[in-house]
Amino acid sequence: MKISNCNGEFDCHSWQELEQLIKKSSLNPPDDLWISENTEYPCLAILINGNYACVHYFLDDEGDMWQSVGDGDKDVTFVINGGKSDLPADSVIPLEKAIECARQFYDTLDKPTCLEWREL
Repeated sequence: MKISNCNGEFDCHSWQELEQLIKKSSLNPPDDLWISENTEYPCLAILINGNYACVHYFLDDEGDMWQSVGDGDKDVTFVINGGKSDLPADSVIPLEKAIECARQFYDTLDKPTCLEWREL
């Protein structure tokens, strides 16, 4: 898997490597992780700020994309494309749920089924 975040680009050769990278990113928030295979799409993007996350799934560059549906109680600031932005509480999920999504994506490259999505 190819991973890019605020610190550069990396190759992860196992699920354990990817999981550790996600957890490490949560300790130095905020971060913006992009996960893909050897091609640009499909792609899973995880915005991280401590124990909060927002996940986006991009099927292609044709506009087929989805955002996680959350039930947070407050808006959370994330890094997006190098700048900071507040995302609404209804898109924020716990970091552990984002890790579960990353695991499903790692295994299948499909849109994870472990959470509810809104089409963008």
